[in-house]
Amino acid sequence: MEIKSSDLREVVQLLSEGRGSVSPAVATVPPPPEIGQTLSQAGEAAAGVSLLVTMSYRSISGNEKNRDILIRRIIHAKGDLYIDGVAMDIRAPRLIKLGNVTEIRDIGSGRVYTNPYEFVQNRLGIDVKGRVSAVAADVIPAPVNDFAKVIDRLGHEITVLMYLSSIDGVRRKEERQKVIDYVKARTTDLRYDEQELNDYLISIAPDEESFTLALGRAVNKGKETVQGLMETMVKIIMADSQVDSRERQFLIRMMDLLESEGYEFNLPV
Repeated sequence: MEIKSSDLREVVQLLSEGRGSVSPAVATVPPPPEIGQTLSQAGEAAAGVSLLVTMSYRSISGNEKNRDILIRRIIHAKGDLYIDGVAMDIRAPRLIKLGNVTEIRDIGSGRVYTNPYEFVQNRLGIDVKGRVSAVAADVIPAPVNDFAKVIDRLGHEITVLMYLSSIDGVRRKEERQKVIDYVKARTTDLRYDEQELNDYLISIAPDEESFTLALGRAVNKGKETVQGLMETMVKIIMADSQVDSRERQFLIRMMDLLESEGYEFNLPV
């Protein structure tokens, strides 16, 4: 029942027309050669993230930058972690060494992180200490709660559901609450602040490629995950008591795709 990323492109195409400005477009400018070399040697630490932050960092050329960055992936290479993202002001891909980041501001909560390793550990659920030098690992504060485990467990599903909530160009509080309900029902064993989850959902801005990556990972978790996703998609679509034609088309196409892979659904669409 493996769902391949290539199969999901058809679903993505349904969402390409008429989308609002909630989710930024993906830049297609090829990365510089040194970025390509680093990527070729990289191990993936997180994918399908799509988290929007404001970041201060030192570029490859040594210049200090302050930009809104859409984090797409976190990769592990050359003994450090790298942010693979999109610089929103110039709509261009950027690969930023985490050790060169001096400050990250979380847009949802407004919290400022002066330790970038703390950010990727506590906000993205990444095991940082197993991927960076002992010196860097020693200065990472321990998580204050289990929120990192929430993202590690359900980050892909969150990306998929928040992408759906953007289809009609308006992200509503009622739709976001359905995602919160989905997460809470599956993390009853974890201790975290619901406001922290809400802030995360506000900051997330899934684009097409992140959605595709996240959906492929999520559906491969098994039947229970797929059924829960589909049921929550219906709840999100019905949250405002109106069914946009793009939302309905998306859900039907999703059902067709998954049923062709052996899943069965009985949903009110």
